[in-house]
Amino acid sequence: MKDEIIVRREEVIELFDAYGELLTKTQQDLFKEYYLYDLSLSEIAEDRGISRSAVNDTLKKAIAKLEELESKIKLIKIKKSLQKRIEKLEKANENEKEEALDSLKEYINGI
Repeated sequence: MKDEIIVRREEVIELFDAYGELLTKTQQDLFKEYYLYDLSLSEIAEDRGISRSAVNDTLKKAIAKLEELESKIKLIKIKKSLQKRIEKLEKANENEKEEALDSLKEYINGI
C-alpha cells in the first residue's frame, strides 16, 4: 500500500513537471506546497486562510487537469517510449544496432 502511494506521488509530480505551467497560479502554488514542500493540507489551509477541503478540492482539480493533458498530449508516454528505445539501442550489439536505430527513427517519424 505504501509503495502504491509513493508511486502515485511520483506519477503526479512527473505530470506536474510536464504540464504544471498550464495550471492556474493558485493550482501551481498549492501543488508545490503539498507535493514538493511536503506541507499538510491543514498547514496550507491555515497559511492561506482557507478551508482544508478547499485545498483538497483545488489539488484534485489540478491533478485531474494534469491527467487530462497527458491523455491528450501524451508527452510522458512518448518520453518513456523514446527512453526505452534509446536504452535498447545502447545495449544492442553491432548486429542489432541498425534494427534498433531503424525502430527509433520509425517511431519518431510517427509522432
